[in-house]
Amino acid sequence: MNALLRFVSLWLLGLAVYVGGWYIEGPAFQAVQMGAVALFLGAAGLALMAGGTRRLELSAAEAIVGAAFLFAMLVAFIRGNPMSTAYGAMFLVVLASAAVLARQDAAASIDAVFRRAYIALIASVLATQPAEYLASVAGTVEYSVGLVRFAPLGMHPNLSGLVYGGGALLFFQHCLATPRLHHKLFALLMSGLCLSIVLAASARASLLALGLTGAIAVVLIAWRGSRRARMALVLGAIALLVVAAVKAGAIADYLTVILDLDSPTRGTESGATGREVIWREGVLLVFSDPLLFFTGRGVRAAGPEVIGFPVESSYINLALEHGVVFGLLIALCFVVTAWRALARSFATGVMDPVLFLSGLMLVFVLFQSVFNRYLVAVGNPFSLLVLLLLLRLNLSPPRPRSAHFPLTSAAVGHHAAPQA
Repeated sequence: MNALLRFVSLWLLGLAVYVGGWYIEGPAFQAVQMGAVALFLGAAGLALMAGGTRRLELSAAEAIVGAAFLFAMLVAFIRGNPMSTAYGAMFLVVLASAAVLARQDAAASIDAVFRRAYIALIASVLATQPAEYLASVAGTVEYSVGLVRFAPLGMHPNLSGLVYGGGALLFFQHCLATPRLHHKLFALLMSGLCLSIVLAASARASLLALGLTGAIAVVLIAWRGSRRARMALVLGAIALLVVAAVKAGAIADYLTVILDLDSPTRGTESGATGREVIWREGVLLVFSDPLLFFTGRGVRAAGPEVIGFPVESSYINLALEHGVVFGLLIALCFVVTAWRALARSFATGVMDPVLFLSGLMLVFVLFQSVFNRYLVAVGNPFSLLVLLLLLRLNLSPPRPRSAHFPLTSAAVGHHAAPQA
């Protein structure tokens, strides 16, 4: 019975991830999003019923994020904002569910579920939008419209950059971790397809975040990696330089088109799409009221329909929703967790690819969140994965119950490598 409950729990989790990747226009949108959240809660509930959930102390990350959303819910209630209060309550329930899933021993199975759900999403994209995908990834420009940006399954191009940029890292993690050659090649193919969707969406913030994340990875491998890893890094760099030298003109032309660099509204002369103006307005609003500075407005209470303009930065949005103190604490949770994961991935002298890429996924979302407000979210596949990673990497190792049940988990974040 317990095995059946765990099996159904993983299926519900996979459905939650898959459904969360569809953005249907119209009144059905909220129903689909709430359906994905309900599936996630159901997955956690069945996992708890199945037993085997590790009883670990509340981690600092769970306490900080939970307290931040509880505080935001209370602020919204006092301000008389029932919708924001409901959102705060929903986030708390999702956080509790993520804490349950993060404490399952089958971490490898959960990671595999996310990969399979991503495969289903990519297959759905290619099956339902082949013409749009090919036109966008080729850099099609329409007269008086501009660059055609791809919206996979209705998802906004900016959010697509987060979801599929994170998916590229997820599959690259499996490529490094699995010992089987055909699994490596398939994971590399899926990682490439995810990157192609990011390019088709012209999600420049995500491309920049991936570039910065890759730069950090290169520095860490060059500094702390094994001789074999450094040699692979050198050979890869040489291969890239050769390709760049041979195809420099074609690459430059493609990047100019796909990044929309010559556009009057998105190009190099546009002032970063006006984001610096929006950021300045957001910062001024944070400091305009001492009460708002410390308390914020409540979850999802800083949207353009409320404050009059979009806040295109997670960090300003956190300050507006949770107050500066809790906003900083949430951001620090991500920064510290990423730093610890990356440091511990080299603790044995040989890079742990699962832990290393887990840390890089958090680094990616931190960089990407400078330009978009998706650092803490539950309505898309990658944000659910990030939430699970944040909690899982902060759990203390379980204590052995007896000599017959040896300790199977190592230090914080040393979860099992995912299998195919």
